[in-house]
Amino acid sequence: MRRQEPLTPKELEQLRRREGQMAWFHAAAVGTLLIGAVGTSRYGDLPWVRHALVAAVAALVLAGGVLQLRQRCPRCGARLASRVLVLPPEQCGACGVALTRAPVED
Repeated sequence: MRRQEPLTPKELEQLRRREGQMAWFHAAAVGTLLIGAVGTSRYGDLPWVRHALVAAVAALVLAGGVLQLRQRCPRCGARLASRVLVLPPEQCGACGVALTRAPVED
């Protein structure tokens, strides 16, 4: 596979946008789980609290899976397989373009 040109600023923006979505998802997931833990510690004997917590966890797992499946290479559009949910892989498996972010200039 030949060496690909680096990502353009527009393509890098797509990666940054996805990282922002994942950051918001993780913040929402942690907040939901903390609220669920407090709710079950105080009102765990009520069945509707347990049911709501199970539904919230199922929704978080589903949303995380959808976000993972939506991850695509900005250059060729191939699905990116990543072991870490938050970060994209080092390079695209289909076209070989490096997906590392350029350092942010101050």
